[in-house]
Amino acid sequence: MRRNHSHTSDSAGIDRRTVLRSSAAAGALALTGVTIGSTSAAARSEGATAPNDGVGYQYFHREWTEIEADLERVAELGVSAIWIPQPAVSKLGWEDLTYEDQEGFYDGEDEESVYGRERDPHPPLGYQPVDLRDFDSAHGTEDELASLIETAHDHDIDVIVDIVLNHMANPDGPDGEVEYPQFDPDEHFHDYGTLGDCELEGEEAEMYECDLLDLPSMDVEHSDVQKAHRAYLEKIADLGADGLRIDAAAHVWPWYFQEYVNRWADELGLWRVGEVWDQDDVDHLLEFADTGMTVFDFPLYDAIMEAFEGGSMEVLSQNHARGVVHENPEVAVTFVQNHDTTGPGVEPNEPEGRAVELAEAFVLAYAGMPMLYRGGAEERPELEDDDLRALVEVSRTLARGDVIDRHVDDDVYVFEREGNLLAGINTADEDRTVTVQTDWRTEPLVDHAGDGANVTTGPDCTVELTVPAEGWVMYGPRDSVPADPDPPGEPNPPADPEPLSDDD
Repeated sequence: MRRNHSHTSDSAGIDRRTVLRSSAAAGALALTGVTIGSTSAAARSEGATAPNDGVGYQYFHREWTEIEADLERVAELGVSAIWIPQPAVSKLGWEDLTYEDQEGFYDGEDEESVYGRERDPHPPLGYQPVDLRDFDSAHGTEDELASLIETAHDHDIDVIVDIVLNHMANPDGPDGEVEYPQFDPDEHFHDYGTLGDCELEGEEAEMYECDLLDLPSMDVEHSDVQKAHRAYLEKIADLGADGLRIDAAAHVWPWYFQEYVNRWADELGLWRVGEVWDQDDVDHLLEFADTGMTVFDFPLYDAIMEAFEGGSMEVLSQNHARGVVHENPEVAVTFVQNHDTTGPGVEPNEPEGRAVELAEAFVLAYAGMPMLYRGGAEERPELEDDDLRALVEVSRTLARGDVIDRHVDDDVYVFEREGNLLAGINTADEDRTVTVQTDWRTEPLVDHAGDGANVTTGPDCTVELTVPAEGWVMYGPRDSVPADPDPPGEPNPPADPEPLSDDD
């Protein structure tokens, strides 16, 4: 039964190497007139917190050696963590995927039963595991994966590994019936192959004991399954990984995470983020966060798609408050797109364009931990994009503190990360000039991620900003360091705020 979300437990502490060790307390968010950042620890979700000064980058459909060769460029972009595919051997290989010039295993199937049609190639490789003990997969060998992780650490980059706990591959494989070396289908799966597809609402069995896209559901109450999952996590940790992205978490009983998976991960020093694909019900996502994990912010993604595909920027504002990030930014991992779902303006024959770039500017300046992803070009030109590099630097150094809405209309959203950053994003095809309140008095501000003219706030703490057409500005003091929260009764911080202490 879905329990009520009460925010009554302390946050779980997670041992992580670099960015994944960070606390997101300074990244807490403020609603107009209500400062969530001032909420006591006892009133927060008990989920593992997302870092407030880190930026993630997802690799997908890339071999381990290819990713390893890219890591110097990833580090130069300023990325703190990479999310890589599920490492265990799975049913399909590269030759089974559908490309523009290659027929895949599922071609010709009914539209409703095909996995991942939204992106090419499809289906997503690695999400139909066969043996959780064998890490010599289509992505490369176990030794190559270990080398990738070691090289990432040499560049101060953490590695988040995708894992699948909900299901195994369905039995119909390219070479005949699939066999599961670890499991007996009649003993270790829920009613092997006879259950319906999963739902997000309704009876519990329709959410947690169901065959997602006809993939046989694991019986997580069985001790053999629990032992196999524990060994799976131990193997990943032994290779040196820093975190886990949990596929299809929404279809695993929440108690299994709270009582088993998250405890194992704590013991192994593994951060985690769950895929709870629900774009409407924030409380549903927070239910999983309460078990001790962060979650991808699908409700915020839904608002991003609306705002940057011709809708109003007002849907991103705190008056609308669509997203986990508005409720508890400490457990929100934000994104514009990923391997499953495209970003604004992206179509099968239309690659990422300005709408995606504008949306990335938003999540990089906003609360939560941003996770970047670009499909398409093999050479990944975004890794050498100076504009993106500047935004990542802003995210890592300035995007902290309570979020305060300063101006919002259909085309322009200006918000402040209190005492640190004044961000403006404009979707219109012409420049827009607005006057906004700030947290600075007579303070010179510079654009840290663009070509905006230098400005100075007035004695009344207001400033006039010009946000370029289909562009952004990221203003802050010239020699910015993150500002401490304002002491009570002092709404305006000093001109040269002290940096956060190690305890902040």
